[in-house]
Amino acid sequence: MNYDHHYHAGNSADCIKHLALSLTLHILIRKDAPLAYIDTHAGAGRYVLGKEGEHLQGISRLWADRRNLPQAGTWLKVVGHENADGLLRHYPGSPALAAALLRPGDRMVLCERQPEVAACLRKTLGKRPHTSILAEDGYHALFGQIPPPEKRGLVLIDPPFERHDEWKRLADSLIRAYARWPQGVYLIWYPVKIRGTITRLWQALRERLPAFVYESLQMPEEGREQLFGSGLILVNPPWGLREALAAALTELGPRLASPQSGGSWSLRCHGWTAQHKD
Repeated sequence: MNYDHHYHAGNSADCIKHLALSLTLHILIRKDAPLAYIDTHAGAGRYVLGKEGEHLQGISRLWADRRNLPQAGTWLKVVGHENADGLLRHYPGSPALAAALLRPGDRMVLCERQPEVAACLRKTLGKRPHTSILAEDGYHALFGQIPPPEKRGLVLIDPPFERHDEWKRLADSLIRAYARWPQGVYLIWYPVKIRGTITRLWQALRERLPAFVYESLQMPEEGREQLFGSGLILVNPPWGLREALAAALTELGPRLASPQSGGSWSLRCHGWTAQHKD
């Protein structure tokens, strides 16, 4: 795989994903007990934004108006700290975002399979205490980490979706992880491109784990293969997260809508309760 996230950093998908991640962690750290954060596809941790790139359709659209987006305040404050002079030049990926929000005693496990990207991640976060950076397959590494000794925690699964078997591997890994650690909170991001593929993912999950799904669509689905928006699956969402995320997505969604679609935007929400566990 030759996936490089630098060009995609800060795009609308990143905005939706990192908004959800920040809200989830913000709620989880309200309890005093320590927690573990596991990121299966961590990336480089931090990115430099150039004059070109997909951030122009994402965080750059929000930046000037960031003080008028209270529902996204936790996430945007972290982005602001990365750009203290007010000029948007750096973007924190999920590892840097989580490190900024977690408490010093909370543990992080960051998985990045590509050696050169893992090396960048070590430069970014290698000095943080209680942090492990694993240059290995995130799906495989996950099962060596759960259940964690803290008994509380969040797993972020955000693959690049370039492998032909990615959707099946995602479903299989999530079902196995939930069976091993049903108390964990899981946050999964997926692209809204092909509805049939997404439907099969839901069908594989809905009878095996409790979850809630959000889809933020930046343009109407028209039957052809392109990125229409972002999907989020929340397994065991902590109390208050569903409402907070819906409010935040409603605030950000219209601002991220594609001008080519006339500013069309929609939010879809639904959930299910597991009928049985493997």
